[in-house]
Amino acid sequence: MVETNAIDVRPQFQRRERWDASKQSALIESFLLNIPVPPVYLAEDDFGSYSVIDGKQRLTAIHEFMRGRLPLTLLERFRELNGYRFDDLPPALRNALLVRPYIRAVTLLRQSDPSTKYEVFHRLNSGGEPLNAQEIRNVIYRGPLNDLLVTLSEHPFLRGQLKIRDTRSPAYRGMLDVEYVLRFLTLRETWEQFSGDFRLSMDLFMQEHMNARQANLGELGDSFLRSLNACEELWGSHAFKRPDRGAWRDQALAGMYDSQMVAVSLLDDDTIGRLANKGDAAIEKVRVLFEDAAFEDAVRVATNTPSKVRYRVAQMTDGLRAAAA
Repeated sequence: MVETNAIDVRPQFQRRERWDASKQSALIESFLLNIPVPPVYLAEDDFGSYSVIDGKQRLTAIHEFMRGRLPLTLLERFRELNGYRFDDLPPALRNALLVRPYIRAVTLLRQSDPSTKYEVFHRLNSGGEPLNAQEIRNVIYRGPLNDLLVTLSEHPFLRGQLKIRDTRSPAYRGMLDVEYVLRFLTLRETWEQFSGDFRLSMDLFMQEHMNARQANLGELGDSFLRSLNACEELWGSHAFKRPDRGAWRDQALAGMYDSQMVAVSLLDDDTIGRLANKGDAAIEKVRVLFEDAAFEDAVRVATNTPSKVRYRVAQMTDGLRAAAA
């Protein structure tokens, strides 16, 4: 059913893939040992069409293995099967996996209240591997804004700076790219009156804008892309990073992301253009800013302190304006 898309294992409210090959292999080993596995929960979207409420990781693991894309690894009881794919298994084990009713499915019928599946998802997942803040927002604040965040998060430059190379990257699985989009949109409005609680501020932004009109969504998307493209133009691969003894650290800092993204959003196009025409002026300005111990502290230590948010954004903005003059 997964193969024919009768079961959608990637509905919008679901978290991204979290299991690595070892966890997926452990599930297959449980089936081989005839160990009971908890049921999956499905929601009937249409006749013969379902989305996964709970059990995405299990169904994905089963699908990957049965289609020959998962070699078993780090098995504890069937160590002799490490490296085996489904077609490599002895016939008796292959047949057992094909015919035994290993996993049950509980289905919420199509006539159920549409909000029920989201409530069930949240409750079921609260007891397992905890959802992080962005995964919770992905469920609770579903709607046009959340869809926009996911779309904007696919920008190659953002994912490159966050070291998201594919869907197996930890930052991708934890939805860090989506959270960074939301972080900018939230700070763009609140940096001067920041509450001191990023989680609360981003939750409130989602709550306020979750059903925004298309025109408002377009403005939010344009503002994010304008700032991100400007950061790419001004700093390139050094964007969101800090200088270190003549070189650059290869790790994006949330505090640097805040300062650069919000700062360029406060600059007009002419100022950004002058900076871009001055070669490495913006890069050198960052080096100068890091000679200020207070600025370095503001982007690296207790970065959710309201005074530090204001300081790092203001210093970056003033520095860029001076460099463009």
